[in-house]
Amino acid sequence: MIAVESGGTKSTWVFHNVFQEKKIISTVGLHPQELTDEKRRIISDLIEEHQLKGNAIYFFGAGCESQEAKSKIKTFLAQFSLNVKQVETDIYAACIAHLGNTKGAVGILGTGAVAAYFDGQKITKQTSGLGYLIGDEGSGFDIGKRLLQAYFRNELTTEIREEIENYFNHQSILHRIHESDGRMFIAGLTEIVYKFKENKVVSEIIKSAFLDFCTIALLPFGTQQKVHFIGSIAFYFNQELSKALQEAGFRMGRTEKEAIHRLFSFLSDKILS
Repeated sequence: MIAVESGGTKSTWVFHNVFQEKKIISTVGLHPQELTDEKRRIISDLIEEHQLKGNAIYFFGAGCESQEAKSKIKTFLAQFSLNVKQVETDIYAACIAHLGNTKGAVGILGTGAVAAYFDGQKITKQTSGLGYLIGDEGSGFDIGKRLLQAYFRNELTTEIREEIENYFNHQSILHRIHESDGRMFIAGLTEIVYKFKENKVVSEIIKSAFLDFCTIALLPFGTQQKVHFIGSIAFYFNQELSKALQEAGFRMGRTEKEAIHRLFSFLSDKILS
């Protein structure tokens, strides 16, 4: 059995190899709209190297809300002789990982952002998740975008400006961010945000992004909710996120960088029961 959790940037595969050893492999992100020939080659090599043909696979990923998107992922995985058992959203995986069969609220803050309320069996309400063009407040992309806005408004110190320019290899920033991988490149700026998170301007960027997430994604669930989180942004900016939640009237739950480990255990127990 293989379980896969995929975000916009990377996917994590967990399975037992031919020696029944648990393996954890990080590879390219598999978004339904970004299934390139290069990704096909990388996944093919992974399947061959670990002798995974014929295995049952459970896939949970960003962008898998519609039946069309799920079909694209199913077709992509089936070409590698995998037995596709389930394709669901990454937020569903986050709910299962944190809540199992109980009810509650869960958010994902990674490259993108989404939140959901889970009744113990299914998602009954989903918020945010509108994508980087018109939503994803509090995500890595959103925070990176806000940093660039501050850069172009000359609100940052010389040291931070130089870090950003080095990150872009002193090329045209506006040209670089409009290339095909621009979204991921902007999200990568969160490393600089983390490094300078004590800076007043950067600190305000983080706070405002998380407060916007609370207002747009969490407020529809009602205040005083305990919210559990999955994702690198939630994990590394846990303290800042916790403060924003408290200010907005929510309570911080557990935070995991990835859902996959709890998810794999849940699926394994379910299959064996």
